[in-house]
Amino acid sequence: MKTYLTLLALLQSASAFNVQSTSMPFSREMKLNSGAHKSEMEIFERAVECAERFGACDIEQMEYLAKELEEFNGAYFETADEANAAAMMQKEVSDRRDVADVLRLQSELRLRMDYLEGANLFAKDVHDMEEAFPELE
Repeated sequence: MKTYLTLLALLQSASAFNVQSTSMPFSREMKLNSGAHKSEMEIFERAVECAERFGACDIEQMEYLAKELEEFNGAYFETADEANAAAMMQKEVSDRRDVADVLRLQSELRLRMDYLEGANLFAKDVHDMEEAFPELE
């Protein structure tokens, strides 16, 4: 139910987002082509970019990035030698999962928007009625 309400809230505010049409190169071979440190940072950077910029990434890419974030173990930025290390490390992990959740919600919303625009009978009937009787608007 919580997911449905979140999706509904996102759906209602989707017009507030600027859809970015920029396409950036991305490949699953990124891990193989560079060192582990660089690869992880590239994944983190792209995941945050996709989460922050609605429409910047395709659905497959968002699902891949979310999976990578969820499968990463431990903290990357926070270290054990800092004050409040355990709490900060846990916060990093929690916040990384939050970014993964945003990516999954965005991809689900985009799938639902595609359905609404292309296959939803109710939406089609409303549009047909608007076209048939423009004076009702």
